[in-house]
Amino acid sequence: MAEYMAERAEYLEGFSENIRRLRDERGLSQADLYKLADLHRTQLGRMEGGGAEPRLMTLVIIANALGVKLDDLVAGLPVPKERRPPPNPKPKRLKRPGSQRPASG
Repeated sequence: MAEYMAERAEYLEGFSENIRRLRDERGLSQADLYKLADLHRTQLGRMEGGGAEPRLMTLVIIANALGVKLDDLVAGLPVPKERRPPPNPKPKRLKRPGSQRPASG
């Protein structure tokens, strides 16, 4: 799980750097971009801060607002080894005494 979380953090940091770089190259502030993209300011702020992983539709909207290809938003990002963290094993439920049905006969 720790490896997945470290990989995810690296991925999100690279993505946030790409958004900031592309926005700065166009002379846009965060406020300009969230108005152009019609996104909430906190949503964009979390993405630029590496704290949010956007959905595909949001990526397309941001790319369109910046006037770039979707590829430009994800350029140079590492390919994840895992798509999600390994599942936590479910704890086994203990049977309570007397909870079994009597055998019908």
